[in-house]
Amino acid sequence: MKKKFSFIILFITFLISCEKKVEIPEKSEVIAKYIVFEDSISRKIIKELDSIEPFDKKNNDYKQPFKLDGKFFQFETEIKLSEGRLIKMFQHDYYTFKYSTFGIKKLKINLETIGKETSIKFSKSREEIIDYKDTLDIETVYPKEKLIFVKRNDQRINIYEYK
Repeated sequence: MKKKFSFIILFITFLISCEKKVEIPEKSEVIAKYIVFEDSISRKIIKELDSIEPFDKKNNDYKQPFKLDGKFFQFETEIKLSEGRLIKMFQHDYYTFKYSTFGIKKLKINLETIGKETSIKFSKSREEIIDYKDTLDIETVYPKEKLIFVKRNDQRINIYEYK
């Protein structure tokens, strides 16, 4: 029994280590940060799920909800960057629901300090994103869409777009 259990643990460890890690190209830079609602909330907010398209990286204006990997994402905040610094920010306001219905609070962004506090870049190893004072582990990379997902603890996801 011990041998079988040890073999299973060894096999699982081997599979995990063989997982192909997506490398972010050396000259890449973060061009946007999006804060979106997780799939469970986005599905309740988005009106017509059947009409939702994949992420549109060409649209630099007001971002529409999108789907990726069978999940739906509704934007709450968009931050456009140049050389890691804020150049434009847009907050989506939702008056059709109460945040408390979903057990969350509306994000409060200090508009006086947001420009000073916005500094986003890759770590030297390119396995983390440095978002102002936080070093965040990259969880999922979508190279085709050039999106990086980092989970938060408030039923939202930080998505970083790179070029």
